[in-house]
Parts: sequence; structure tokens; C-alpha cells
Amino acid sequence: MERLDWTRIAYHICFWLVYLFLNSWLGSIYNGIELERAFYSEAAVLPVKILLTYFVFYRIIPLYLDRDKVWKLVGLSLVAFAVGIVLYRSVTEFVLFPITNPGRAVPFFNWPGLYLVAFDLFITVAAATTIKMIRVHYKSLEFEQELLREKLQSELNFLRAQTNPHFLFNTLNNLYVLARKKSDRTADAIMMLSKIMRFVLYDCRAPRIPVADEARIIQDYIELEKLRYNDRLRVQYEENIVPPGGTIAPLLLLPFVENSFKHGATSTTGAANITVRLHVENNLLDFEVRNTVEGDERPPNPDGIGLKNVKRQLDLIYPGGYDLSVGREDGIFRAHLILKLEVD
Repeated sequence: MERLDWTRIAYHICFWLVYLFLNSWLGSIYNGIELERAFYSEAAVLPVKILLTYFVFYRIIPLYLDRDKVWKLVGLSLVAFAVGIVLYRSVTEFVLFPITNPGRAVPFFNWPGLYLVAFDLFITVAAATTIKMIRVHYKSLEFEQELLREKLQSELNFLRAQTNPHFLFNTLNNLYVLARKKSDRTADAIMMLSKIMRFVLYDCRAPRIPVADEARIIQDYIELEKLRYNDRLRVQYEENIVPPGGTIAPLLLLPFVENSFKHGATSTTGAANITVRLHVENNLLDFEVRNTVEGDERPPNPDGIGLKNVKRQLDLIYPGGYDLSVGREDGIFRAHLILKLEVD
């Protein structure tokens, strides 16, 4: 059995009480009678108005959504108002007048009186229906916004789920190379990978993390990559995070660093230079990654998983709050991100 929504019932009771007192006050002014008498008059016919209003709410309005039942809607509306008018006149003629004005005799089918009754019923139903439709409209907007938020969150979760295996795949390739070389650094690399994966699995569950934590994982990744290469790789890392530093979506910057190693070290045979610069001040993040590329080396594919993924995450998390430029010039590939961080 469906539980009663007492909050909703309370709202409806409040509406009818306000309507009763307001209409009584206006009736006393318009008809030039005492407020008490106007209150009794309005209270007597209020049940008819309530019955008609809720009949319109729950029997007629639902037909509006079905275009095949237009004539049924029109016919049922006319019948409902006709019955409401008869009930209204009956209460007035046989209940109200004998109590408040015993000497008054008004014909039951008095056309001016019927017009006033019909107008009174119509105004009441129209006012209540307008409030209901406004409430339904805003509730529908809230529902649509909630669906949109859920859709965007699902897409964001999917993008992050893509990022983790992509990152793990690239890192395992590094371990594979060290293992093939039977390098003494393999154990250290596995330990570093374990530390990084702990961060990915646990710390990245939060929607935001301190920028300092993101910077720390970038440094750990750089150290892990250095184990794979000899002296031909030179990495310059610059960091300046002015307290408090702010927060950022996790693993948002790391894909840029991954791409720099993939295209600046793995895909080149000569000396490779990579520069990573991170500056945060006044909730503004300035992040730049540069790497050398050989003449025939194609620049990173903007449609690849890494850059495409991070671009979409930026669109979802920081719409209109970032500026990203990616390009190659004079043998240098450069990714530059300026991001307005959220205030904690």
C-alpha cells in the first residue's frame, strides 16, 4: 500500500485555507457584507470547488496528454462543470440561504446567478490548475537536470575507467622493457608502480584532490619512466604551487605527461628532452608539457584515448573554465593548459 505523502497533503490544506480566507475577504468587500457572513458563504460552497478541482486534476488533465481522447476531454470537462454548477446552486439554495437569509427566494435556474457560479468555479479551478502546472513544470525541469547530471557523471566515470587501464597498459610496457633487459631496477619499478596504482585505485575515488597530490603522482610517474631510459633522456620538472593550491579532478594532468614520454622518448632514437611546468596561484593553474619530436615523428593523435579523453573530461568538469592549446612547432610538441580551479 502506497504511503501517504503528508507534506503534500499539508501543502494542499494550506492552499485551501488561504483561498478560503482570501476569497471571503474579497467577497465581503465586493458584496458589501460582513466578513463573517462572507466566510460562511464561501465555506459552504468550498467542498464543491474542492471536488471539481481534484476531478480536473486527476481525471481531466491526464487526458490532455492523449491526443486521441480530445473529445472525451472536452465532453468530460463540460459535464464536470455542469455538475459542479448544479451542486453549487443546490448548496446555496437549500443549505446556505435557509440559514443566512431565510426570507430570500431565488429561482434555481437563474441565468445571471448561473453565470456567476460558472465564473467562480472556473476561476477557482484555473488558479489551482495554474499552480499545479507550474509545480509540475519545475519538477519536470529538475528531473531533466537530474537525468543530465547522471548522464554526465556516467560519461565521466566511463572516461576515468578508460584512463586507468590506459595508464596501466603504458606502465606495464615500461616494466616489460626493464624485465627484458634483466635490469636491476625492475624491483624498484614494480614498487613505484604499486605506489602509483594505490593512488589510482583509492585516492582517485574523490571527485577532487589537492593539486599537490596530482603533482606528486606526476613526479612518481616521471621517476618510473626514468628507470627505463639511459642518459639520452633529460627531464626538467618545475613546480610552484602557492598555498593553499586548490583542488583538481584526479588524473587530469597525467595523460599530458604520458604523451610526452610516448612521443618524446619512446618514439625517438636520439636525445629526448621533456619539460613539465606546473604553476598554481590564486586558484589559477598553468600547466605546460614540452617534448622533442623527430622530424618524421607524427604529433600525438588528438583523437587518441589520452588527449581525447582528457579534453572531454575538461568539457564535462570545467565547462568554459579552461583554455587548452596543443601543437607542434620547430621539433617541439607543446601542450598548454590554463585552468580556473574551484574555490574550496
